[in-house]
Amino acid sequence: MKQDKKQKKVQTMTKESPLIIVTTGGSGGHVFPAEAITGALLKKGYRVAFVTDKRGSAFRSLKNVQTYYLSAESVARRTFFQKITAGIKLVYGAIQAVWLLMRLKPALVIGVGGYASFPTVIAAQVCRIPTVLHEQNAVLGRANRTLAGGARLIATSFDPTYMVPHGIKQVRVGMPARPAVLALEKSPFPSDKKNFHLLIFGGSQGATFFSQCFPEVLAKLPTEYQRKLIITQQARPEDKEDLIRFYKQHGFENVTIQSFFDDMPTLIKESHLVIARSGASTITELEVIGRPAILVPLPTAADNHQMENARQFCDSGAGWLVNEKEFNAEQVAQRLLELMRTPDELKVAAERAYQRACPKAALEVVAHVTHILKGK
Repeated sequence: MKQDKKQKKVQTMTKESPLIIVTTGGSGGHVFPAEAITGALLKKGYRVAFVTDKRGSAFRSLKNVQTYYLSAESVARRTFFQKITAGIKLVYGAIQAVWLLMRLKPALVIGVGGYASFPTVIAAQVCRIPTVLHEQNAVLGRANRTLAGGARLIATSFDPTYMVPHGIKQVRVGMPARPAVLALEKSPFPSDKKNFHLLIFGGSQGATFFSQCFPEVLAKLPTEYQRKLIITQQARPEDKEDLIRFYKQHGFENVTIQSFFDDMPTLIKESHLVIARSGASTITELEVIGRPAILVPLPTAADNHQMENARQFCDSGAGWLVNEKEFNAEQVAQRLLELMRTPDELKVAAERAYQRACPKAALEVVAHVTHILKGK
């Protein structure tokens, strides 16, 4: 266990302010809501420490938060011996966490999912420190599922959230969004009727499918609609050149392809339609900004949670679900053509996306933390 030496600043609150530990893994899907919850806690006068694994170096947007690193490793999708090794690391991480908790004496621990949250939350439960869990997806994650029995509350992003153990108190607060997204809350739908702005991204695990399949979809559109398209697409570095070549060969002129976009919220805002996977962060950004989407869930997502995320979003009228295993380019092209011909349908879907939004999710989590600390 080590403290982040780069983060020497501490909160300006008094020593009497309760200390809250926020713990999660280093992936963006967990870090973004953890950052949002941390920011809300700081604004309400709490002192905050962040506990993560070696991947948690991504947690850098809040510079005045002390960060501690524990041993942790996922046991999912590993060989037998790798699971044994990962299990030993988790146990060692829990021992480290006990010592850290004895030293910091937090009033409460918030677990934001991921295997890296396990050591600190389980240690807190053993030490009789109140714990709150936040779940980003419509299916309770494996770490949260294991820890649920000892939690005071599970704050969820979807309703319903599946696989929550019977008898555990849960409340939907939504998925905390990062500031760049909240700044674009309920953005007016694009007024450009001459062009059609299409944003396509698949995330680190799913971008290749989008690079291989959706250009074929766009090539099946009538020429007059192809000319209306302004395409912005994320592609893996190894797929980028082939994708550029395909679009050029088929006469698409307004195309931007990059391996990474650092202004994704702005790109979502500028789009008439988004084509994407259905991770919790993506769903949240679509909802808060207010944009419709064709969602293609990642079929290898744990417990098929992306399918359930997409189903709830699309069942509300905010989008259209496409099953990757049943993907048919002709059918998807026909659906896209219908949407391009009926912009009012897209506008209605955008409004329904925003109706699902929970822009005050982080503040809701903090409100429940306060109630717990007051004994309510």
